[in-house]
Amino acid sequence: MMGVHEIVMVAIERLRAHSANANVMSREMLEKLKAHLREGGRYEPLVVRPHPEEAGAYQLINGHHRKLALEALGHTHAACLVWSLSDAQTLMLLATINRLSGRDSAGRRLKLLEELQANFAGEVERLAALVPEDAETLAALGRREVSLPRAAPVLEEMPEAFTVFLKRADKQHLLAALKRTHADAAQALLLWAEKMV
Repeated sequence: MMGVHEIVMVAIERLRAHSANANVMSREMLEKLKAHLREGGRYEPLVVRPHPEEAGAYQLINGHHRKLALEALGHTHAACLVWSLSDAQTLMLLATINRLSGRDSAGRRLKLLEELQANFAGEVERLAALVPEDAETLAALGRREVSLPRAAPVLEEMPEAFTVFLKRADKQHLLAALKRTHADAAQALLLWAEKMV
């Protein structure tokens, strides 16, 4: 079971990626992560467990990309939370830990980026190296050319999908009937569906 654990420094050479890790990061985002680590030196500790098959080694559960970035920057040790986990618990965390997350509120994100730009005194390129947004987006924000996304259209106006399973003969019969009903196949299908309900 997971409990309160302290952060320990583990030699990067003793960290092993888990073969079931499904989280990927683009080269561009990895470069931004490295720039962020280079700039501030702070990062969320990696989550590891004692390696089940290799004595003295640790298996990564969360932090695969932070490990790569730290290694590329020449760090020899990484801050880690060591958890005692079964194989089943480890797989569950690998399936969820990078997926269970919130999402940014567009308005709050916009305000946050404005505050960051003020802190960076117009150094758009330097800021762009550290955040997911690119320099062009940040420059447009500085010129007030970025706006919040438009609200989604009314749900009643959104197209919907439905699935019907038919035998081949029934499908051919339906297509022939639709052609006789209406020139527009979508309208004909709607008329047919209304009769079915």
